[in-house]
Amino acid sequence: MEENSLSLLDPVEAWQPWAPSPKDPWNLKWAGHLYRRAGFGGSPTELNEAVARGLPATLDLLLTGKPSADALEQVLITVGRRAAESGNDLGNRLGEQGFDLRAWWVYAMLNGGCPAHEKMTLFWHNHFATSIAKVRRTTLMFNQNRLIRQHALGKFGPFLFDMSKDAAMIVWLDNNSNLKSHPNENYAREVMELFSLGVGHYTEKDIREAARAFTGWQTNGNDFDFNARFHDDGEKTVLGKTGNWNGEDVLGILLKRPDCAEFLVRKLYRAFVSELQEPPAKLLAPLAETFRKTDYDIGDLIRRMVSSRHFFSAHAFRQRIKSPVEYVLGAVKTVYEGDPSPRPLVQRLEVMGQQLFAPPNVKGWPGGQAWLNTSTVLARVNFAQALVMGGLWNDQSRGENFNAVRFEPPSGPKQPEVKLPEEPAPPENQDVARLVRQAKATRPEEAVRVLIDAFLPGGVGDSARAKLTAFVADGKPAGAALDRRVREAAHAILSMPEYQLA
Repeated sequence: MEENSLSLLDPVEAWQPWAPSPKDPWNLKWAGHLYRRAGFGGSPTELNEAVARGLPATLDLLLTGKPSADALEQVLITVGRRAAESGNDLGNRLGEQGFDLRAWWVYAMLNGGCPAHEKMTLFWHNHFATSIAKVRRTTLMFNQNRLIRQHALGKFGPFLFDMSKDAAMIVWLDNNSNLKSHPNENYAREVMELFSLGVGHYTEKDIREAARAFTGWQTNGNDFDFNARFHDDGEKTVLGKTGNWNGEDVLGILLKRPDCAEFLVRKLYRAFVSELQEPPAKLLAPLAETFRKTDYDIGDLIRRMVSSRHFFSAHAFRQRIKSPVEYVLGAVKTVYEGDPSPRPLVQRLEVMGQQLFAPPNVKGWPGGQAWLNTSTVLARVNFAQALVMGGLWNDQSRGENFNAVRFEPPSGPKQPEVKLPEEPAPPENQDVARLVRQAKATRPEEAVRVLIDAFLPGGVGDSARAKLTAFVADGKPAGAALDRRVREAAHAILSMPEYQLA
């Protein structure tokens, strides 16, 4: 794709709703694309049901959830509170503190009733990046997560107001020490730079003046506590507006700035459409204008994005690198049939570089190519082999010494077949070979088609498909040997560059 290709698009046309056609139908490719972006991927059953259901009904399911979503959310909140209360022992090492809470959140992302709600909760966690490493109390981190869940698809204005009074945020950005006699500028700076306007849309004087408005905004340890003794109620000038502003006044000034909608739309574009090309301002202008007119309705904005012609195009398809959460949860949804324990997944996410409730700094995880380096790619490959070989929820050593699969067909004269030691098959509901058996696919090309449809709907290049087929066909395996070869081929697919893309 040409570097400046986005500048050639008609902005109004790009954000019109996409209509499938005989030349570009609603199919597994686009269902998988939508599930990866509006959620964390879909199982083969979910994707096939989505194709049969059609685009409008699938959008509704992903964005508003199934009928039981609200009831399920209440159950998840109850369980999450218990997990948080079990992890408040400050004597734990930080790596251990919050483990149960992390496991709860992974479970919620896998099983929540509204995929877009879960996806947006993770997005806002990274936007309002707050870490347990400094907050050091799991109950405060859970309360912030619950606040995010409450507003994830709602109106950004009330969300920003509530987050500014969140106890974990106040601890994280040191607003307890923001006093009339000695203002602390941390929150004033981040609310402009990272939460609402972006770099270049304010001055250092705006930060100093806004910090005075947030003086006295403290926490009593659990909740917001406004301490009037420490509040500066004098006149302040913020972004050209002068008055005896308090923190809420400053937030209102930020929300009225056109820069705010533009900043948020650009960040959401990167998360839901593409991170590989920087979109020109004119392409995002229609979305930013509508976002302002709807009073910052997040759910409406996301629906416009993921139902658009631009979203269902080559400009968006596989144009993002999966975060560890997206990589792990998507693979699990494809392979595991049932209700997996989230605990082994928490450990795998950490070695891939994404420890939930502990983003690296106030800017959050940078995403994109930063997710992939020698160490984290190896962690993905090792996770993939444990998943497909049955070692993730069973004997943790199974498959761990199994080297990365090479699916190059052997060259030169045919070598005598070397029999590997027998390895127990994974339980049926954890066995990726189950998908091939259920499809009654016995020929190598049929088995590869099943795997690609499951893991990479939309296909792969002819060369990669041919290599996978040759790998599965080599030695004409049958029965248990074919099942093992299918698992190895699945490992190869999970290790391919294409699978790293959302």
